[in-house]
Amino acid sequence: MKNLPDNPSAEENPVTLLEELSVVKSRYKMLCTQLEEISTEQRESMSCIHATLENTMKMVQALQLHTDLELSPLSEEEQTAAQQLACKSVKGTDSPVEEPLCSVSTVPIPDGEPQFKPVTKEMFMAVPRIIRSTVKLVDLNSFYRELFNYFVLNRNRAALSVAQMNKMNMKATNSRLQILKELSIVEIDKQGNAKLIV
Repeated sequence: MKNLPDNPSAEENPVTLLEELSVVKSRYKMLCTQLEEISTEQRESMSCIHATLENTMKMVQALQLHTDLELSPLSEEEQTAAQQLACKSVKGTDSPVEEPLCSVSTVPIPDGEPQFKPVTKEMFMAVPRIIRSTVKLVDLNSFYRELFNYFVLNRNRAALSVAQMNKMNMKATNSRLQILKELSIVEIDKQGNAKLIV
């Protein structure tokens, strides 16, 4: 059996190490409590920002509808910011979440016109995997909303090519169009031009 030294240093003394460990644990618990408080405040702030943004977008779309003005499409930075504010990823769950849950608001449209209804996860998963494998649900719904605004809110009827859509910052891809076609949301003609089925 190994003999302990007669005068162990403070670093080797088990009692000192246990006391230091207790202090570290106490600090860790305090930091965890502070982190939880910050996290709660952050969630509340994001919720407030999200609600304000949602109301602003509703008001802009309502004004656009009533004045028959066509607004320029959002820039890439604006679209990214809108997606980040509108989409909340679920945290604190045991199982990993593949897609963030996005609360997409629908704007009441007068005169019985159809309202925007995002593609649900169930609908998305029903599309063959080979078609949807490179597309995220959030991106698909963002693209679908752009098409909805163009064809329904702005009352455009002419089919669009992928190049035309991308000139309008719609971030169109053949994969996204194929998914919407599978879901009977768009129809694609022989030239590859697409329009919403309303």
